[in-house]
Amino acid sequence: GATTEDLTGLSNGTYTITITDNNGCATTTSVTVTEPDALSTSVSNTDVLCNGDIDGTADLTVAGGTTPYTYAWSNGATTEDLTELTAGTYNVTITDDNGCTATESVTISEPTAIVASSNSTDVSCNGGSN
Repeated sequence: GATTEDLTGLSNGTYTITITDNNGCATTTSVTVTEPDALSTSVSNTDVLCNGDIDGTADLTVAGGTTPYTYAWSNGATTEDLTELTAGTYNVTITDDNGCTATESVTISEPTAIVASSNSTDVSCNGGSN
């Protein structure tokens, strides 16, 4: 229903326009407006091997949107994947080239710390072995 030369704010779809001059001559043309697939994300992780270590990892996979992507992790990293992680939760915001965003979160776990204790009994006599 628009009567202007240019349109903005269109959603995806096919639009047909008929152009008529002052003499009543007309032509019709169509244009298709497309949109990229929605951003989709997934993340897999490797937990810390021993309590207190820094060997956890987060492997992010991103699809859709418009490349290139940028990454803003809660620990300040800007790479797609993370290595040398301690136990904790890490959040990331992924932004595509059009400014569309998606978020993802991953929790890196660690095993319980090993606790050791010992007790001893002294030798009762010098040179003894009891």
